[in-house]
Amino acid sequence: MLELALEIGAGSKEPALDDDAEVDISRLSAKDREAVLARVTPDDSAPPDAFALAQNEIRREMVDRGIQPKGFYNDDAARLQEEFNREHAAEKESRMQQKLQFAAKSYLRETVHRRRLEREKEVREEVEEIAKNPQLEVWLGLAKADETPKHADLRVSSIGARALCKTLAFTHSLRSLNLSRNDLDDATGKWLALLLKRNTTLSRLELESNCLGPLAVKDIAEALSGNESLEYLNLESNPLTDDEKDFSGVTALGSMLTKNTTLRTLNLWRTRLGSEGGKQLALGLAQNNTLVCLDMGNNRIGASDAVAIDVRLKKNREKFEQYQQQQFKFREAQGRAADKERERQDKLAKQQEYEWMEKRKLERQQDRAMLEQERQRTIKMEDDRLRQLAARKAAEFAARAEMEKKKKKKKGGGKKKKK
Repeated sequence: MLELALEIGAGSKEPALDDDAEVDISRLSAKDREAVLARVTPDDSAPPDAFALAQNEIRREMVDRGIQPKGFYNDDAARLQEEFNREHAAEKESRMQQKLQFAAKSYLRETVHRRRLEREKEVREEVEEIAKNPQLEVWLGLAKADETPKHADLRVSSIGARALCKTLAFTHSLRSLNLSRNDLDDATGKWLALLLKRNTTLSRLELESNCLGPLAVKDIAEALSGNESLEYLNLESNPLTDDEKDFSGVTALGSMLTKNTTLRTLNLWRTRLGSEGGKQLALGLAQNNTLVCLDMGNNRIGASDAVAIDVRLKKNREKFEQYQQQQFKFREAQGRAADKERERQDKLAKQQEYEWMEKRKLERQQDRAMLEQERQRTIKMEDDRLRQLAARKAAEFAARAEMEKKKKKKKGGGKKKKK
C-alpha cells in the first residue's frame, strides 16, 4: 500500500539549480515572472553630473575615454555627459540583470522546495487515506493495472479523490466515474482536471452534490476545452459561484463551450448561477454546435438568457438528430456495402472452391491416367519378360533336345562300328 501511494504521490527528488547557468525568464509562466519581478528592487541611481566638474577634470575624463576635448567647457561637458549617461545605462542594465537572475534563482529554489514539501505531504495524506479506505486501495490497484470495470461508483474523500485521479489519468479501461455526494472540496478540481486532460476514454463523469466552487469548475472547464472523450458531465448542486460572488468558473465554462466538440449533456441544476452565470453560458453556447442537453433549473437565470439557451439547444438537437440520421444512413450504407462484399467474397470463395475442385478433379484424372499408363507399361514389361523367358526356355528346351538327339546318333554310330 505504501509503495502504491508513493507512486501516486510522485515524490521526486528536488532538482538542483546551476548557480553559473542563467535562468531564461521568458520561459517562466506569467505568474512566475510576476513573482520574480516583484523581488527585484528598482535602481534609482543617476549618472554623474559632468557640469559639476572643473575644466581640467572634464578634460582628463574625456582623454581617459579616448575623446578629443574641444576646449570649450559647455561643449566638452555636454559630450562627457552623453558618455556618462551611456555608461550609467549599461551599468544599470547589468545590475538589473544580476538582480533579476538572483531573484529568479532564489524564487525557483523556494518554489521547488515548497512543491517538494507539498508532494511529501500529499503522499503522507494519501497513505493514511488508503489505509482507511479498503475500497480505494482495491480500485487504485485495478487502475494501476488498467483492469478497472467500465463503471465506477465510489465513496471517497477529497484526498482519496486526489489519489484516484492521479492513477485513473493513465487508464483506458474506465468509461464512467461517479463521485457524487462525497463532499469534494474546491481544490479537488485540480486533480479532476488532470484526469480529464490525460484520460482519453472516460465518457461520463458525475460530481453531483459536492463542494466544488469557482476554482474547481475553472480547472475542469480548462481541461474540457481540449478533452475529446467526455460526453456527460453532472455538476448538479455544487456552489459553482460561491453564492453568486465569483463567476470566474462559470465564465470559464462558457468559454469551454466555444471550444469543446464532444460534450453532449451538462447538468448545472441548482448551482447558484444567477443572472450573470446564465449570461456567460448563453454567450458560450451561442458558439457551440454539439451540446444538446443543458439543465440549468433552479438557478435564477435571466429570462432572455433562458430563451436564448433553449433556442440554441433546439438547433443543436436538430443538428444532432441530423447527424444521427446521417450516421444511421452511413452505417446502413456500410452494412449494405459489407453485405455486398460478403456476397462477393462468398461468390469468389465458391468460385475458387469450384475451380479448386475442378483442378483437383483434373489432377486426379491425370493421376489415374498416369497410373493406368504405368500399369499398362508394367503389364507390357511383364509380358515382354514372360515372352523372353518363354523364348529362352523354348530355346533351352530345343537345345537340350538337339543335344540329346546328337547323343543318340553318336551312340548309334558306335554300336555299328563294333559289329
